[in-house]
Amino acid sequence: MDFLTLLLGGAVLGLAGVLVHLADTSANVGPFASAFWRMAIATPLLLAWVAWQRRGSPQPLAAVPRPETAAQPPGVLQLQHRSAHNPPPALLQRWSTPWLTLFAATMFALDLLLFHVAAIWTTVGNATLESNFAPVVIALVFWAITRVAPSTVYVTGLVAALAGASLMIGPNFHDPRALLGDACGLTSALFYAAYQVGVQQARQRLATAPLMAAVTLLAALVLWPFAWLEGRLWPTAAIGWVWLVGLALLVQIGGQVVIAYAVRRLNPALSSVGLLVQPAMAVVYAWVLLGQALGGWQIAGAALVLVGIALARRGM
Repeated sequence: MDFLTLLLGGAVLGLAGVLVHLADTSANVGPFASAFWRMAIATPLLLAWVAWQRRGSPQPLAAVPRPETAAQPPGVLQLQHRSAHNPPPALLQRWSTPWLTLFAATMFALDLLLFHVAAIWTTVGNATLESNFAPVVIALVFWAITRVAPSTVYVTGLVAALAGASLMIGPNFHDPRALLGDACGLTSALFYAAYQVGVQQARQRLATAPLMAAVTLLAALVLWPFAWLEGRLWPTAAIGWVWLVGLALLVQIGGQVVIAYAVRRLNPALSSVGLLVQPAMAVVYAWVLLGQALGGWQIAGAALVLVGIALARRGM
């Protein structure tokens, strides 16, 4: 049942790029603005969740949960399950909790800025698959820091993922805007990886509700000037609010919370593979709802990316 719940959460997260694209095309909401509203609408609900937990639980919110029950954010599962002989470096461990939270929020905001642009400039499937390179980026950073050679499985996965990305991006070489969108999607993975590291460290000190609420609120503050300067902050049609509320409720709260609930009792390797449903479903949604069908080479590339990410996660 937990694995099915995880798949449901990943499937909901796959809607992100489609909703961003719909907000832009149907209500002229810019990608920066949709990122801001995604955080701003979700913030009061998450703060209400924190208040409800405080009223219903005598335990302090900052209490560190036991390892076997801690609900890690999606994407950082691999950080907590490495061999005891090769633990991940304690990045940012000396930072204070407020600075860690601010770092995570800023990295998440920058990730959203790039991913939302990519979802509009290139295909939603490309943008989502490219942003899911974050686990590969994290492993490369740890490799550079620890100087421990990666496993053969990881290298195989990395090569497969890069080859798949090349096949997916190939058809966009004749379209500078789409090619720039692909570049934004790949770059977003760098910031998403940094966000995951920051959240993983902060999660050792804060429970899920206060951490998610703080990160979402701070990310909204970081995103506000970008959204305001963009000049397309307010929807020009009422339907735009439907897409923005969907981003906040379905993607930011529903997908993230459902996944956090499900991964508590699942094997990390199984969870990591299960989360690949997000980019896979994003491709399906974009095809059905936006008519963004993939060509033969792009389908082969998407399959290679998914297999590569799965292998890279398994080899970490």
